[in-house]
Amino acid sequence: MHLFVASVVCVVLALSFPGIVSRLEDNFTYCSEFFFKGEPPLISGILEISEPQNNNLKVICQKYKDKNRYATLYDTEMKIPLFSAYKYTGTNEFTKPEIPWMIEMQLEPSGAQMCAPFAKQARYKDYRVIDTVYRPSALFPMKHTDENETAESTFTLTNSVPQNTCFKEGIWTDVENAVMGNMDNYCLDNNNKTVAYVLTGAVPGDKNLSSVNIPSHMWTAFCCYNRATTSCVSQTYWTENISNNSVANITLRSLKELQIFLNETLGRKVELFNNNCV
Repeated sequence: MHLFVASVVCVVLALSFPGIVSRLEDNFTYCSEFFFKGEPPLISGILEISEPQNNNLKVICQKYKDKNRYATLYDTEMKIPLFSAYKYTGTNEFTKPEIPWMIEMQLEPSGAQMCAPFAKQARYKDYRVIDTVYRPSALFPMKHTDENETAESTFTLTNSVPQNTCFKEGIWTDVENAVMGNMDNYCLDNNNKTVAYVLTGAVPGDKNLSSVNIPSHMWTAFCCYNRATTSCVSQTYWTENISNNSVANITLRSLKELQIFLNETLGRKVELFNNNCV
């Protein structure tokens, strides 16, 4: 009886937070449309043949208002996404959504275990630490969407990591704008449509905000077909998640360079796009 009462109380606590109803899957098959040629990255020991390699990693097909919007590989121990994948098709003018940060309801345990809500994901309260310089920042940014409902779907903490406020509002905003401009310029297909496949990720760091890992680095990469050259194009950026970072510390890099960096930093073999976007 006590377990039942505790369970009910904790269910109410969890349900009192705004949630996004996505799909937790065994692999990325159900949202493969967000990956170049339908294939997610290879990260040895972490993600292989589309499947997570340990129990704390969860595949989330980020579904919002009955439609898949993007895909995320989420670490429930560090409470951050390792990457989000999305398909960029240009942007349109729309009113910025005024909605609270959402949580992923399916990550919460069920039954009596519900007495420990938010054991597997971040909540906005984690960011309300006194004197903190960190804010939640979406890997799939709202500015890279083309309509309101997809923009709204990016406001989930399973798509977000703690970023230093100066970094978020400074150099990382410059990166997001540069990537968007480059995709608009180089990613036109034979139908004159803008189409690019984007991966944006975080390298786990050695510090936490509450129980949420603070990434040491952020990275982003896109792969697309360029009709002008009749070939595929890839571009990448990565940099440290620190307050005094500046434009001088970041330059456009090749996919090979980013993969070498991730190989060395993560200690894993990394291949972000099918056949290296060739």
